Amino acid sequence: MRFSLDLLSACPLGLSDLLGLRRALHEAGRGLSRERRVALFEPPLSSDPVALRRYQKPSPPFVLRVAPQLAGEHHEGDRLEFEVLFFDTGSLVIGDFLGVLQALGERGLAHGEGRFEVTAAHCQGADGKWRRFWYDPQPRSELAPELVPLDQWLDRSWPEGLPATLELITPARLVAGGRVLRRPQFRQLFPFLLRRVSSMLHAHCGIEAISEPARLRDEAGQIASEWLENRWIDWRGSGVGDDAESIGGCVGRLQLDGPGIDGLLWVILLATLFGVGRGAAYGAGQCRLTHAQ
Repeated sequence: MRFSLDLLSACPLGLSDLLGLRRALHEAGRGLSRERRVALFEPPLSSDPVALRRYQKPSPPFVLRVAPQLAGEHHEGDRLEFEVLFFDTGSLVIGDFLGVLQALGERGLAHGEGRFEVTAAHCQGADGKWRRFWYDPQPRSELAPELVPLDQWLDRSWPEGLPATLELITPARLVAGGRVLRRPQFRQLFPFLLRRVSSMLHAHCGIEAISEPARLRDEAGQIASEWLENRWIDWRGSGVGDDAESIGGCVGRLQLDGPGIDGLLWVILLATLFGVGRGAAYGAGQCRLTHAQ
């Protein structure tokens, strides 16, 4: 989905503001009933004890697709395109998310600045084309976006050949054993991709797609990989919450090659939808996979 935000007041936006909307969205969602707020922001744990051991705590059924180029000075009358992916059961909470976004517009995007109106929303169909599916003042109850089957999306997104390049677009906050990974090797990065993908598929799509995670991790250890570019981006959060909210993360381009990668590509590609690392639902760890030229 792409929500059109028409600014009613000026607002300077930094990367930390764009990646730090979790708290603001939660506060804007206080008008929802507890049941609807939980469905949107904090899905309950599985009742299956095996699933509790195997999967991460359920993440929200959406992912903010934060465009780093949105950082900068914005003025009254500017339009920002705010992109969000919703997954399976997440299609049921799009109306509530829109309501929360409208409430956020009354408060402002950052530090009370950047008030806005949500004037339209577009969805992307299976053919890759964008179509308007809502506009102000249409009731939120009439939302009817197109759904894109994952298998069709995978077919359309499969790289044309090898080597492939995995690009971390927004900082990936990866913490293992209490240690921050600033320049992870692929064998260190892949378990994060695998856990994120398997957890999202189970929590929101009812799919247990991975029966042998250890085998996939072993295969990832055999992949030839090389950082073509790697850097660390630091930012300071609000000072509230755990340290992971302010440690920043790594960005860059990691080249992948070798025959064993074929069996891992679907995991990597789905991770480009779900993101990776802490704060992935709110835009951190956004990545994409491309055919290396």
